[in-house]
Amino acid sequence: MWLGLAGAGPVGIITDLCIMEPEAQTHEFVVTALHPGITREQVIAPTGWAIRFADNVVLTPAPTEVELGVLRDLEARIARAHGQVSGEA
Repeated sequence: MWLGLAGAGPVGIITDLCIMEPEAQTHEFVVTALHPGITREQVIAPTGWAIRFADNVVLTPAPTEVELGVLRDLEARIARAHGQVSGEA
C-alpha cells in the first residue's frame, strides 16, 4: 500500500511523444522510449519540470497497418457517437 491506496501505483505513462516509466530506486518517471520522429528536445520543451531520460532510451516501433486500421475505426465510431464527422474536433 502506498499513500494509503491499494496497488503498486502507475507503471507507465504513454504520451504522443514518449513513454515514461518509474525508476526503480526513486520511483521518478523517466523517459524510456521516444516515438518515431520525436527528439529529446520535443519532449523537454512542453514539460514543466526537469525531465530525465533513462540511460538506454529506445525507439517505440511504428504502428502496423492493422493497428492503424483499428485506431481509425475507433476514431470514426467515436465521432459518429458524438454526431461529428471523423477528423473534426
